[in-house]
Amino acid sequence: MPFRTRFRAFLRGLALPACVLFSASTAHAGPVDPPMELLYGKGNLLIVGTVAEVNPTGRVVFTRKEVLGGKPKPPALVDVGVPPSVLAAVKPGERYVVGYSAYRTNRKLNALVANLDGPTLLVSPGLEPALLRDTPVVRTLLKVGRSESGRESRRFRELLLGALKSGDPQLQNLAAGEIALNAEIRARIGEPELLQRVARDARAPLTTRALLLQAAAEHPEQLGTWWQAVATEIVTSTPVDGYSSASLDPSNLVMTAMDALDQQGKDVGGPALERWLRAANPALSERAALALRKQQSPQRERTAVREAIADPATPAATRQFLEAHLRRLDRLDAHPPTRTQGSH
Repeated sequence: MPFRTRFRAFLRGLALPACVLFSASTAHAGPVDPPMELLYGKGNLLIVGTVAEVNPTGRVVFTRKEVLGGKPKPPALVDVGVPPSVLAAVKPGERYVVGYSAYRTNRKLNALVANLDGPTLLVSPGLEPALLRDTPVVRTLLKVGRSESGRESRRFRELLLGALKSGDPQLQNLAAGEIALNAEIRARIGEPELLQRVARDARAPLTTRALLLQAAAEHPEQLGTWWQAVATEIVTSTPVDGYSSASLDPSNLVMTAMDALDQQGKDVGGPALERWLRAANPALSERAALALRKQQSPQRERTAVREAIADPATPAATRQFLEAHLRRLDRLDAHPPTRTQGSH
């Protein structure tokens, strides 16, 4: 499965309302666009605006100051659906670059139609979400990256590398998304040591690290062969619990590392996988169980699952999943699937 299609899983991991996800998952059905291509894409609008009102129902009203991209010209007040993280972060009077769309794709008609929920913020890998501080660095990136020729320029690549080094989470995400999803940039970006350093940096955004890791695993000839060491380090040394907020939960990063290793035929190792059976995220626990079965043996999986269930430190939701998983294994043992007639 192509990287740009597979990384749609990150959208599902963002835990956003369905109406907010349409811009990346419906309005642009198919492979995920690089951030710049999405911001300037058909049906999307890019404005500079100040926060006029924050509505706890999930919408923010912006006073439009400038239009950077898209048609027709938006109204003076733009009411946009946003994820909960935005509601908690923005304050009246703050100034942002806002990427949004009022459309969705009607698949039967194969055309853009008005979104019944109204305009919503773009959300996609590299834009989580498309609400950027209005700074000179952001303006320069947007200006150079507006056109295809600009995105192919050496200047744009230099700006992306600078953004990765910046320590600004939004800029790092934007740069990682562009590098991972833009084949032209990926082939010419260079700097594998910098990419490795950011992917390994525990202070860097989790989505930034995962984007770079998955892209390098699929394109080591372009981005470097460092991905295997970093993926192994993530799976074996990332703490299993103790995260104070969803933004610090490494589940998606760890699953990306596991998937990268599995896709390239690299075993993680039993002890490392057994740690993640006790993860607070049942989906990550399931991923570890399946990897144990594949890389070790069904019996090793079953034994490790029983031990995790018996461990008082295993989170309640994960224990509940593991108990159900063990019952499924028991049913499979009692009633193994039969081969259809004529199969071999």
